[in-house]
Amino acid sequence: MPRRKMPKRKMPKRKRNASTEYGGFVLTFEPGRTQWLQDRLQPEVDFSDSFSTLDWDLQSREIVALVLQQEPLQIHAFSMMERMHGSGGSGKRKMRMTKPLLVFDNPIAFEDLASPGLESLVSTPERLKRLEWQTWNDFIRHLQMLRPADASRINEILALRTSQHRLPENGQRALRLNEQRDGLGLALDIGGLDRAEVLKSMNIERAANAMSVLDLLDDLPVHERSLLEHDQRILSLVWKDQPVKVASFDDDSDRSVRVFVTDQTDLETVLGIDLLIYNCRHDNYILLQYKRMKKEPKGWSYPIPPSSDLLSQLQKTKNFKAAAARQRDLPPPSLWSYRLSADPFFFKFCEQFRPNSRDESLIPGITMSADHLDEFLQLPEAANSRGGTAVGYHNCPRYLNNSEFIQLAKSGWIGTSSQSASLLKDILEANKTGGRQAMLAIIDPPEEKTAAGRRRK
Repeated sequence: MPRRKMPKRKMPKRKRNASTEYGGFVLTFEPGRTQWLQDRLQPEVDFSDSFSTLDWDLQSREIVALVLQQEPLQIHAFSMMERMHGSGGSGKRKMRMTKPLLVFDNPIAFEDLASPGLESLVSTPERLKRLEWQTWNDFIRHLQMLRPADASRINEILALRTSQHRLPENGQRALRLNEQRDGLGLALDIGGLDRAEVLKSMNIERAANAMSVLDLLDDLPVHERSLLEHDQRILSLVWKDQPVKVASFDDDSDRSVRVFVTDQTDLETVLGIDLLIYNCRHDNYILLQYKRMKKEPKGWSYPIPPSSDLLSQLQKTKNFKAAAARQRDLPPPSLWSYRLSADPFFFKFCEQFRPNSRDESLIPGITMSADHLDEFLQLPEAANSRGGTAVGYHNCPRYLNNSEFIQLAKSGWIGTSSQSASLLKDILEANKTGGRQAMLAIIDPPEEKTAAGRRRK
């Protein structure tokens, strides 16, 4: 039998309105869901939740007033919601309520808003009804009149929708800040801290004048030249200069991560970022160098011509390992001293990735140890048509992704011992002369002498 052709489903077109006027949503959920939310909403407490919708005309950021009581209709909270990555396999668009969430001390009744017909404009996740901009503006005005003490917070949430939330398209400063941002995220993950909370707190509108990623952090004390004695000892082993910025992160446990920036060189002149990671428990160093891939016909790739600085950097890693092998008076073994690889040098070949300011993602890319990279570049698969070599997804199927690198570093399976710190100092100083800037992350995990914490429960 001939196959019947199924009619193609036409997706609604996005509306391209040249007007800058905006209208948001008055949103409710089904009764069970609204009760669940209402039980968890408290005044002055930040709250996040997510829902799915098939609506095709949602912008990446939307403003919503939350209705959590149907009879009578009442508004309990006011928030921005933001698009999430992926759809969870459902094909639906997922949105998340983001911090800060304004929870009204006393819910606002619809009848007090003096907005005729507002009841018919209440949305659900499955049936969204955007308010016309005139109706929305009247709604906001009445909302602020009824809650004058909350008027400024309402304005702050409204401003979040249009605030700059991506690093600029190009320029050395944006590239270096993005690499530093990724290095900070990696360090927090290795330290077992909440990467999402820190990266989402970044104020990207400061990027134009930032000297480092630490200048983008909100609600975090960034110290200048205030070092713990313990950190001072570590720094003196690997750096000739004092750091100029220090940021400390911790949680309610004994975990902490301290991030140091070495100098105030204008990021517009910096050619690359080196991230040096020291793990206090494992007493080991890892040096990660960032390289920027290009989008080529075969996909993301990093070309390496015969004159590339990368080849000279690889030679320095060989010289380092030869010098380290000649060292005497090595420390005795301990619970934390064994390594799968004592190679401290890793290269991360990054895609060109512009995160949202409220995005916790790390830069996608290819991470390889110096040993692995050196071996790979000798293979015929590494050769390109321009007489050099290249690293990319099209020719290098074996590499560490972000999660794999983080786990190896977190568990102390990779890196060199502190006995080699003085040798690392020479490499960092040479890299600085070559236009690279260093960050140091000191990872201070809680002490564990048994495997009890790793047992399945």
